[in-house]
Amino acid sequence: MDLDAGTPSADSALERLGLTLREARLARGMDCRTLAAQLRMGPEQLEALEAGDSSRLPEMVFVIAHARRVADALGVDVNLLITPLKQSASALKPAPAPLTADTHTPKTSHSRRRQPSLLPVVGWVALLAGLAAAGGWGWQQRNQPGGRPMTIAPLVPVQPPPQPAPAKPAAMPTTLRLTTAEASWLEVRTNTSKQLFEGNLKGTRVFPLGTGLRVLAGRPDLVRASLGNTPGKTLGRIDQLSWVEFKPSAPAAAAPTP
Repeated sequence: MDLDAGTPSADSALERLGLTLREARLARGMDCRTLAAQLRMGPEQLEALEAGDSSRLPEMVFVIAHARRVADALGVDVNLLITPLKQSASALKPAPAPLTADTHTPKTSHSRRRQPSLLPVVGWVALLAGLAAAGGWGWQQRNQPGGRPMTIAPLVPVQPPPQPAPAKPAAMPTTLRLTTAEASWLEVRTNTSKQLFEGNLKGTRVFPLGTGLRVLAGRPDLVRASLGNTPGKTLGRIDQLSWVEFKPSAPAAAAPTP
C-alpha cells in the first residue's frame, strides 16, 4: 500500500516521530516557539510535525529533512523512525490545507480533510532552497585557496589628470628701448611724424611706444632696439639707411621700412 496516501502504518510512523521530537523538546525545557525561532521555521510547522498531522505537512521529503534538523538541534537519533517514511519520500501528495489558529485540533478522516493549499509547500520549499544556497556558498568559501573568503577591494574613482592653466596672452609692449655702444646719430618720430629725438646717442634711451614709432639711424648696425622685454635686435646692416617702424601689435620683429 502507498504509505504517503495516509495508511495507518505511514501515519503511525509519523506520529511516533513527532512524539519523539516533542518529548525531546520538553526534556530540554524548551517551548515550541523558542525552538522554532532557533531553527528559523514557523511554530505551526513544528507543532504539525510533533503532532504527526500529515494533513498539515508538505511532501514527505520535506518532512524528513525538517525532522532531521529538529532532531539534530535536540540531540536525538531518529534514523530508525525516519526509515519507514523514506519509502514515500519520492511519491507526490496533494498540498496540505491552510493552517488555522487551532493547531491542536484532532485529525479527521481523509475523506473530510480541508481543501489543499500551496502556501505551506511554497514556504517549506523556499526555506530548503535558502539552506541549500547558504551551504553551497560556505562550501565555495572553504575551497578557496588559503581557506579564506575572497574579498573585493572597493572601487576607487579615477581622478582625471589636472588640466594645465590656460596660457595668459602676452602683454603688448608699451616702450621702445634703443641701445648703442658707440655714438650714433638717431632720429625718432611717432607714426604721426612727431619728432621725439634727433642727435647722437651713446648708451640706452627708452621712448614711449604709444601707437607706434619710426627710427632712422646713421649706423643701423650699431643700434639695438627692443620692444618691452623682448631681446634686442640691430636695426639693420651698415648700408640699410631707412626708417624702421615699431608697433605695439608686433613686439617680436622690427622690420625696416623704405
